[in-house]
Amino acid sequence: MRVDEPMLRIKKIKVKNFRKFHNTDLQMDATLTAIAGSNNAGKTSIVELMSSIFTPGKSLSVEDISYSARKDDIQRIQSIFNDESISDDEKLERLLEVYSFLNKITVLVSIEYDDDDNLHLFSDYLSDYDPQKKNYYFIIEFEYKIAKLKEIQDVIIKNKNVEELFSSLESIIYYCDENGEDRIKIKNKDVFYNLFNFHCVYALRRLSDTSEEKQSFLSKRLLKTVENNERWSNGLDKLVEDINELLIEKDLSSQMDALTIDTIKQTLFEFSKTNGGNTGKLGIDFRLENQDIHKVILEFSKIYFEQDGGGKIKEQKQGLGYSNLIYLLLETQIFKDKMDSAKVNLLVFEEPEAHLHPQMENIFIQYLNRINGSEESKEANHLTALTAISSSYNLISSYNFDVYNEVATASSMEEVNKEKPQLFQLFITTHSSEMAKLIKLSRVRVIRPQSHIESSVFDLEQFLIGLEPDEVQFYNKFFQFNMIEMIFADKVILFEGDAERLLIKYLVATDKNYRSLASQYISYIQVGGAYAHNYLKIIKYLKIKTLLLSDLDYEYEDDDLKKEALSLIGEVHLREVSNQTIITITGHKIVKDIYNFQISKKGVFDANNLICLKFQTFKDGYARTLEDAILVNLFDKRTVFTKVTREEMNSLIQTNKLCLAGSKGSITSIRDRIAKLSKKTDFMYSLLENERLSKAIPKYIEEGLIWLQA
Repeated sequence: MRVDEPMLRIKKIKVKNFRKFHNTDLQMDATLTAIAGSNNAGKTSIVELMSSIFTPGKSLSVEDISYSARKDDIQRIQSIFNDESISDDEKLERLLEVYSFLNKITVLVSIEYDDDDNLHLFSDYLSDYDPQKKNYYFIIEFEYKIAKLKEIQDVIIKNKNVEELFSSLESIIYYCDENGEDRIKIKNKDVFYNLFNFHCVYALRRLSDTSEEKQSFLSKRLLKTVENNERWSNGLDKLVEDINELLIEKDLSSQMDALTIDTIKQTLFEFSKTNGGNTGKLGIDFRLENQDIHKVILEFSKIYFEQDGGGKIKEQKQGLGYSNLIYLLLETQIFKDKMDSAKVNLLVFEEPEAHLHPQMENIFIQYLNRINGSEESKEANHLTALTAISSSYNLISSYNFDVYNEVATASSMEEVNKEKPQLFQLFITTHSSEMAKLIKLSRVRVIRPQSHIESSVFDLEQFLIGLEPDEVQFYNKFFQFNMIEMIFADKVILFEGDAERLLIKYLVATDKNYRSLASQYISYIQVGGAYAHNYLKIIKYLKIKTLLLSDLDYEYEDDDLKKEALSLIGEVHLREVSNQTIITITGHKIVKDIYNFQISKKGVFDANNLICLKFQTFKDGYARTLEDAILVNLFDKRTVFTKVTREEMNSLIQTNKLCLAGSKGSITSIRDRIAKLSKKTDFMYSLLENERLSKAIPKYIEEGLIWLQA
């Protein structure tokens, strides 16, 4: 729950013509926003865009213009340059004019505020006077830098590559209304940058897993967190004063003067001959300044991790994951020290899960939620591990610098627990399901590639808004532990039980017919027969191609074994099914109607060809479960009702080494055997272990996987 305090914040970022984002809205949560997506979806692009618009000195290049927009621009430019029907002067005029018609990278930033916010930095940028709206709007445009007249003439006359005239971008910043209109240019860009306290911790960090490269890095970052602290500065001044007094007391300057002259007097004499004897007198003055002692402290200050019993492990000998967590906490503290209530305070972490164990990810998210007030206070024991980490900051040094120790200790988790949260915005990108599931569903934004040149952002907060209360409750409950993988997946397979999981994963991994599926990231989600349809709304929203496998589960009676197979088939057509997912999707309960639905739709009931429902039909010998369908093929029987003698059934079971109970009666059937099967997972393991699946794959499974890989 957000602490009820005013805070300037970014409400929305609207992006056009930037890399894979042709026209994209990114809604920002007031406290924490998480961008989740697979590799190459565009997460890093969003981070780099933010850095370019909120950091002075950074810009974008023509390579950052979206592929389609850049292609249109080049075609328009080339058509003018290659037009032989116009003169060179006309080409020059048109090439000068074309700049205003070319595409631009456009970023509209909406800033939201509360009545009690400190607005003195923003007071000049209000363009919308509607009292109901509490927003400031800014547009940052990256447009082609206009070439000089002579440069254009040279390209035309010398027939050079015309694209060179359109090879760089320049940024222009405006404040405007919510539609990006009524623009007024901000001439001094530094004034705009000063509206933001932006700090980004990139995924490619300096920490390495080698002792040499990791040497004392955390110690230096820890010093960075206190360099602006008043006690630290006063302590430095006092330390410098004490050291200089010691140097004077010991008269080290005079002693070093004598030693230096005695040692190098011959060299000085030779040098004086070439300089007319005018070398001046050489001397050494031992006097330290603050910057000198700061460098010294950086060299001899070391972090160690104190163990139970008093043992100490140096920083570079500690595990990389542990060190990375501390690094992230230090970067957060550096950002917090620069916070300003009159600015938009935005802290960005790019893929913070790098080198973090899942438990470390959990601790990190809890810490962030606590310090920026994005969640209600946790029980103290939830933060025990983080407190232990923070309280392990100690220094090994040859000088007892108590002030530094006091300042470092003040950054510990125990102090964080006591302090009142300072509100700021957090923005995290991640491709870790563990990291994503720790964040509230409403704060997650999913980036999914729509093609190799375009990605889309799916706002799960907006998704929840369109649901009924019971549906919201369902997604909030099940998303974290049973849906999270799908947001990173290329495709999804929903299935009922463990037996299906074993079969499908085995086929995708080993069967050459499904080789293209093996190269994709498939999310396997066990949903059961009663709840699978509840997952369909988020699948449609995220536009994920999904195969849904379910058991038909029609009524089966104890005396069915006594009936003839042909008459039993006629009865089955008129029976009801109990599978709620099939009933909900097909709109029918009777087997015959469901079969007809499957035939007419071929399982694909979604208008966008995204979701295919497959279950057992007459093609699988009127099976009602996966195990039925497998045995029909394995035993080469026409239907699951076909009568089999006890001796034949037991022989088939023994020959195929199946984990399946034999028959005690004189007559049995596949349906009868499966009805008495209690250990379906063991049955599937026996099929895999004895390599009996190659000729036993049910037809509905084959059809479903072929559809999915198309």
